[in-house]
Amino acid sequence: MAHRFAYKPTGITLTCTLNDEWGIHVDGAFVDVQLTAPGGIVVLQERYYAHGGNVFLYDIGSLIECNMRSAAYNYADYTLALLNEGGSVVDSCTVHALYCDRFTVCTDTDLFLAENFLSTLTMRRVPANTITSLFLFAKAGENIHTKVNFHVRYIPTGEIQCNSININASSATAASAGVQQVNISQSAMIRPVATSTQTADYLWEIVDFTVTCGQRSVTCFVDRTLRDAECFMFRNCFNVWDVAHIPHFTTAKTEVDRTLAVINQRSQFYNQSTKKTYDVQSGTITSDEAEWIDQLFTSYEVMRFVPNDCDDTEPYLFEQVLITDAHCEVNDGDEKPNTVKFTWRYADNRAIVRLTASPGIFTQEYDLRFS
Repeated sequence: MAHRFAYKPTGITLTCTLNDEWGIHVDGAFVDVQLTAPGGIVVLQERYYAHGGNVFLYDIGSLIECNMRSAAYNYADYTLALLNEGGSVVDSCTVHALYCDRFTVCTDTDLFLAENFLSTLTMRRVPANTITSLFLFAKAGENIHTKVNFHVRYIPTGEIQCNSININASSATAASAGVQQVNISQSAMIRPVATSTQTADYLWEIVDFTVTCGQRSVTCFVDRTLRDAECFMFRNCFNVWDVAHIPHFTTAKTEVDRTLAVINQRSQFYNQSTKKTYDVQSGTITSDEAEWIDQLFTSYEVMRFVPNDCDDTEPYLFEQVLITDAHCEVNDGDEKPNTVKFTWRYADNRAIVRLTASPGIFTQEYDLRFS
C-alpha cells in the first residue's frame, strides 16, 4: 500500500469548490505534499503527519487563487503530488482550475460554462461608439463562432433596422482548453449597413445588440449619456476583465495633512501630504447591476482611463485606482430605486495633475484661436 488520494477532481473545477477537505490515505507516519503551478513553480511543499492512517488538507483553493491572482491566470492546471520519504511521486492529481473567488452552489460547472460568458451580468448598458470585450471558456476543439444581432437607427429619419454580423468564421474552433476573448466593435456593425445603403457611417447609430456564442448570450443596450472614458475596468470574480458603465456623478475632494511648527517666532509647515479622493453617486441601476457591481468594490485590480493630451496616437492611458469605501443598497421592493455610492482614489500617492497640449492640427493661418 502507498500514499494515495481518497478523491481526485475531474473536469473543469472552480477554485471556490477546492476549499473542501482533501483526504489522503497515508502509508506510514507521514506524507510529503507538493503543489506546483504552471512552469513548475512550487506553491506548497509540506510534510504532514497522519492520524489513523489519514491526512486531510483544507483551503487548497485559496492557495491556488493567490497564485492565479499574482500571475494573472484565469485558467490553469495545478498538480498536487504525494511524495515518499525518498522524494519520488507515488500519487498525483491535476486540477484544471478556473478562477472563481465567490461562493457558489453550482453543481454542473460544464453546463454553466457552456451557457454563459465569464460574467454574472447578462444584460448591460454600454456607451455609444465603443468596443465591448467579453470572455468565455471553451474546451479544446469547441466551436467558438460568435454572432452579433443588432438594431441600428438611421438618424435622419429614425428608421430602425435589424441586422447581424459574424465576429469569426462559422468553423472557428478553440485550439486548446482555455479562456477566449471576443471584441465587439459598434463601428464594425455600422460599416456594412452604411455601405449597403450608400450612406455615411455617422448617419447611423447602434440601439442595442446581442452577442451569442454557442448557447452563451449577452445583450447590450446603448446608453448615450455614458462616456467610455468614465468607466471602471476591473477583474471580476472569474479574474477576467469586466467593465462597469453606470450613470453617476463624481465629487472630487482634496485633503491636505500637515504639521505646524514655530521656529524663531515664525510659523512653518512640515510633513505635508496631499490626498485626492473621488466620491461617486450612481443614478438608478437595475437589480442585476446592483448585485454585480460589488465585484468592482472587492476586485484586487481596478483601472481607469486617464487623458493623455500629449500624444495623439494614445489619447488615453490606464491607471490603477483603489476603491476605498463602498455602499450598495439593493432592495426587492418598488418603493426605492437601487443605487450605489463609493469612493475611489488613484493608487499613486501623489495627487494627479493633467498635462495638456495642443493636438497638433494647427498651422500658421489656423492657430489656437480656431480650437
